[in-house]
Amino acid sequence: SLGVEGTAVKTPGVRNYYSALQEQFRLQSNILSDVLPHSGERGRNNEERFREFLSRVLPHRYSVGSGFVICSEASVSVSSQTDVVLFDEFYNAPIHRELASHVYPVEMVYGTVEVKRCIVKKDLDKICRDIAKLRALGEHRYYIKYGAIPKTPLEPDKLVVGASEFHCKVPPRAFVFAYEQKGWKSLSGLIDSLAESAKSHAAHIHGLAILESDWYVTQEAYAANPPSYSTFNKDALLNFVNGMLHTIGSVEMMPMSIDRYFK
Repeated sequence: SLGVEGTAVKTPGVRNYYSALQEQFRLQSNILSDVLPHSGERGRNNEERFREFLSRVLPHRYSVGSGFVICSEASVSVSSQTDVVLFDEFYNAPIHRELASHVYPVEMVYGTVEVKRCIVKKDLDKICRDIAKLRALGEHRYYIKYGAIPKTPLEPDKLVVGASEFHCKVPPRAFVFAYEQKGWKSLSGLIDSLAESAKSHAAHIHGLAILESDWYVTQEAYAANPPSYSTFNKDALLNFVNGMLHTIGSVEMMPMSIDRYFK
């Protein structure tokens, strides 16, 4: 392209843009370490910064929040407090909206993200346990379709608008985002630890990014015994967003069967 007086101007590529964003994340997180002595406050700031980032880069049909995920089956445990919830607000709405967090029916959830300032090996077991909870909730997704139905079986010619319910077993997509890591000297070491935890808890991590190490990992479908992964040792943030767009884009969304909650 041409700038002032016909001077050639180099167009920044997507990869360069995301490299700059990745460096910005790193610098902002380091600044927080110096000015916020309380680790909990630093963690909340890191989560909020990441939610704001996702709100900018994801299509607007994906809303970004935090809170708890539930299903209509009372015997299934509610999720743990979730740092980032990617949810639908076109067809559906949270059951409860509070100032700090919301309660989301699993039908409206595209995916979740666990955000860590510094991820260590002992974190993986809890992360995978939380993902297993979400996958159990995903077994109870019920949606409705509206269409013409007979008013009564004895009046087949008198059509009215009615709702038909259908069941869809699609678990929310699960992601992990960490600013840095401690305890792994190589990407292969991280994979070994991740596979061990994922296998123990029947968890599936659709994407994991560690910015400081510039690592990105995604678990391959139908490879659970043991889990297998695709790995990248550069462009972690770019690969994370690209993988997320494809993964949550595969989740079909429709109006949930609200009667299962309200009745």
